[in-house]
Amino acid sequence: MKSASNIVMKLSGILLLTAAVLKGRQLLTEPVANNDIWSYRPFLIFVVEFELCLSMWLLSGLFKKSAWLAALSCFSLFSFITLYKGLSSAESCGCFGSVHVNPWITLFAIDLPAVMALAVFRPKGEKLFAWPSTPRFATAAAVSLVALGVTIPVLAFNKPAGITSSYEVLEPEAWVGRKLPILEHVDIGEQLETGIWLVLLYHHDCPDCAAAIPKYERIARDMAGNEDFLRIALIEVPPYGQRPISDKSPCTLGRLADVKEWFVTTPVVALLTDSRITSAWEGEAPDFETILQKLTKIQKSRRKFAFFYQQINEQVRHNIRG
Repeated sequence: MKSASNIVMKLSGILLLTAAVLKGRQLLTEPVANNDIWSYRPFLIFVVEFELCLSMWLLSGLFKKSAWLAALSCFSLFSFITLYKGLSSAESCGCFGSVHVNPWITLFAIDLPAVMALAVFRPKGEKLFAWPSTPRFATAAAVSLVALGVTIPVLAFNKPAGITSSYEVLEPEAWVGRKLPILEHVDIGEQLETGIWLVLLYHHDCPDCAAAIPKYERIARDMAGNEDFLRIALIEVPPYGQRPISDKSPCTLGRLADVKEWFVTTPVVALLTDSRITSAWEGEAPDFETILQKLTKIQKSRRKFAFFYQQINEQVRHNIRG
């Protein structure tokens, strides 16, 4: 039983070390979306260091009962997180960096078996804090400190490039005053080159996007006949899926080409004048009044706009409230 417990703890340590290495490699070679806590770079660095420390602890064999308790708690927590991701229909558990594994596979093939193995093969006759020999403890502590001292700054100060041939990080707030950088990759790019457009970039599985699209479609319907002043385009960001768009949408529909992986926090909304961006929002969809305020600045030199603004503002706000 004692040897079985040692094997289980060593295997758990190897598993955690593998996960830490793969996550660390991803952080050095691929950008992260920063959409939520699970893709927030500082949090991911913390997870890598935590897994690295726990793996070295398990492999060292020091304080076996305490290490066993920490491992059991860790894999129990991982099980709940993986279950949450499975129920949320996440494509990957995120446990192994760029190696995408379905959360349900991870839950039933790794996390739960690890919890059960640790619960069954627990260390017997060990004190919670059985102090080891000083040389052994000092060696393990030195190795751990060196590992942390090297990996933390490497991960913290070595972000991958923002644009490569295989991926691109989109930073909409830096687009203002420039031509839409992704125009050549959008299938309706030629239409967006002229006129005033309100462009919404969305992911098919983005809840905030699904909430914003019907509002923008309603604005487009209310503005029918005034397309010379403003048109609305809904552009899907890959990976593609079931679009949260109504049948016969009054908006112009488009897609961002699946030529590379795009990292962006959706929804992204951009106000364009002849393909140049005058305003941009990332991770939020502004309401109609905010959009109209931006439009007044664009159109203040056009005499027709004062009448248009008053007429459309009253019409659309009345319909939205209704």
